[in-house]
Amino acid sequence: MRRQLIVVFVAVSAMVALAFVVPLAFLVRSTAEDRAIDAARADASGIVPALAAEATRTQVESAIGATVSGRDGRLTVLTADGGIIGPDVALSERIEEALRDGASGIGPVDAGIEVVVAVSTGEGELSAVRVFVSGDELRGGHGAAWITLGLVAVTLVALSVAVADRLARSIVRPTQQLAEAAHRLGAGDLEARVAAGGPPELVELADAFNRLGAQVSTMLVRERELVAELSHRLRTPLTKLRMRLDQVTDETLAEELRGDIDDVTVVVNELIEEARSSLAAIGKTCDVAEVVANRVAFWSALAEDTERQWEYTSGPSPTRVPVSEALLAAVVDVLIDNVFAHTPDGTRFDVGFERRTSDVRLWVGDAGEGFEPGAVERGASGSGSTGLGLDIARSTASAAGGSLTVGDSVLGGVEISVLFPVTSNP
Repeated sequence: MRRQLIVVFVAVSAMVALAFVVPLAFLVRSTAEDRAIDAARADASGIVPALAAEATRTQVESAIGATVSGRDGRLTVLTADGGIIGPDVALSERIEEALRDGASGIGPVDAGIEVVVAVSTGEGELSAVRVFVSGDELRGGHGAAWITLGLVAVTLVALSVAVADRLARSIVRPTQQLAEAAHRLGAGDLEARVAAGGPPELVELADAFNRLGAQVSTMLVRERELVAELSHRLRTPLTKLRMRLDQVTDETLAEELRGDIDDVTVVVNELIEEARSSLAAIGKTCDVAEVVANRVAFWSALAEDTERQWEYTSGPSPTRVPVSEALLAAVVDVLIDNVFAHTPDGTRFDVGFERRTSDVRLWVGDAGEGFEPGAVERGASGSGSTGLGLDIARSTASAAGGSLTVGDSVLGGVEISVLFPVTSNP
């Protein structure tokens, strides 16, 4: 934004400068030409009295030498008797008209302009004074004037850049502070606030952001309190139901109801733990190598019991991702549990991760018969479960800026890959 504001100011000031400089440049040129022509007229007029008084040639030559044009060799007197005093010149149409009709005139000639003044030197006799004005004299002072105008234009543009930079800083700095505070709030710093400053609109935006931060903080505190109370509130009625089962005389029905209550209790506990871990996981990171190695070691015992061969491929350590240790462990458990749930005992599987340029790929593949990719969607399962496992893994990856994909494994079955962005935060 700062650069854009400066560019806008430069463009506007440049147009304003051109709007003044261009007309002034033409005015300077016109003024210089008028000044040179006026000087030539004045020199020519200085010879007229001597000619009108029928002065001698010597007197006329003396009058010519008293003028600037005469000293420069640009003034010529053509007398009525055909004589020429001064540099020889070709008879132009204006000179002939002056000698014939007594008409004075100004007009262009080669490399300049000539000023011709007709003078009556007696009854029926006409002489002419011709002054030549060169192109250099017509442009005299142009260069200095244009340089001055150019410096003025550059100064105006430089001043506009200074003003634009100061104005841009007053806008950009509060905006950058607001962006930094928003990033901190998004990373889990609930105390992130921004000092109001800059234009009124940014001040209002900063106040709105601070109010939003306070509201988010209050809401999360309330959520933590609700999560803390949820366990007690739900377990109490479940305990009452379990006690009332003692009054059921049908033992088979009672046993089924106890199983249902156990299932509900497990689900409630999982939801509570998930809510707690989600709230606590804001802004956390973990080492993929450490978490995956721990979970593989945990599942290795069950793999041996079910006669499954397995292989673990480890990437570099440490490799940190923007997910808490608990959430990443839950993702690994979901992926490995998916193998045990959807493949028969003795099916081989592999687990591993690799660090790439900007992300980490975590995968679990098996040698089973595979299943449809639609099983990743919430509520889809082919084994009688809720089908939420892979959806939770996908949601965790998505919240961290990654993704989950299902494809073919090199072992012949299904391979589920989860991508996480790499972070340098501890």
